[in-house]
Amino acid sequence: MSDTTTTLACAAPTVSRRSRGAWQPFTGNGISRFADASVSRALGFLGGFALTTALVLGWALHTTWWPVMDQAVREFPEDGPALVRGRFQWPETTPRLLADSPHLGVAVRPDDSEPLGRTADLQLELLPGTLRLAGIAGFVDLPWPATATLPLGRLQAQAAWEAWRRPVFTALILTAAAAMTVVWSLLALVLTLPLRLVAFVLQKQITLGGCWRLSAAASMSGSLVLNLGIGSYVMRWLPWPALAAVVVIHLLVSALFLSWGLVSRPRKTRDTAPTNPFHPGAPKSSSRKSGSNPFG
Repeated sequence: MSDTTTTLACAAPTVSRRSRGAWQPFTGNGISRFADASVSRALGFLGGFALTTALVLGWALHTTWWPVMDQAVREFPEDGPALVRGRFQWPETTPRLLADSPHLGVAVRPDDSEPLGRTADLQLELLPGTLRLAGIAGFVDLPWPATATLPLGRLQAQAAWEAWRRPVFTALILTAAAAMTVVWSLLALVLTLPLRLVAFVLQKQITLGGCWRLSAAASMSGSLVLNLGIGSYVMRWLPWPALAAVVVIHLLVSALFLSWGLVSRPRKTRDTAPTNPFHPGAPKSSSRKSGSNPFG
């Protein structure tokens, strides 16, 4: 057996062991093992961490927003409120705050010229022509469906909310998980070529696809900061503007773990193994000068 075959036989189990050992992205060695794993394994773990963050976001919505929405629906009048051909109709003429909390407020403004004060981080305002989302950074107006006609008395509003709250909640979680998986995958794709260049300079053993998997694993590590930030906001340990800083910090943490994983990769080694003289393809050593045999 040749030295080349022997080297491959010894190297293959090492790569296989590193691939099977890719299960946690919280240490440099753990992240570096994802570079030797398969694409399906890396995507599976990335989707799992994205789903975890989406579940944390769902817990935050269920804790902070859903009780306010329940209270707001119970404050609807028995008769009068309705959505008629893209216009929201309200039987009263004065603005009214239906429900409020430090995280979310729901108000009705039959006449959009009369502003309401905002005490919550985000306030939903039911205007005749739009649904307004007002926050510290300004507001966004979402127009009502132009062809929708829906009675919104208290009983009808409660029935509609009870029918749609669970599907909407599930759709939000699944959409958030899919969106984060796509965003983290694209971010890893953008970092693939720069990471490959740095690995070449540092003489680290890693392929182009391994650079993508390494970057994806680093995003999993940064997701923990995102989860802690969301939880801290729910507990009121962080104010609303601090969530933007948490997003930036989670990217910086991902960059630190990415550097740690790259440094933990093994270095390239040159092939300095001696030639096997018993290999059929090995060059034979000649102790005599080449020439014609006078006795041939």
